[in-house]
Amino acid sequence: MGTMKRLGLETLENIHLDGPATRKELWARNPVCSWEMFKRLLGALTADGMVERRCATPGRTDPAVDLFGLTPEGVELMQSLTD
Repeated sequence: MGTMKRLGLETLENIHLDGPATRKELWARNPVCSWEMFKRLLGALTADGMVERRCATPGRTDPAVDLFGLTPEGVELMQSLTD
């Protein structure tokens, strides 16, 4: 299994089990890689439609307070892997 795929699955599992959190909180809960790599990983998971950014202030993004959670597709993937 590729490194990015393994790290992505670990991150999705973390969000699935412990709930949405900010980028920094997600990385602190499960530091699967360097901070710089984690930001790219979370961006890739967002682009793939597995994770969504939930803006604290509609129309504005703020990495310090915006939460990242699973999309319905992300929840479905995690449920299919745990069944």
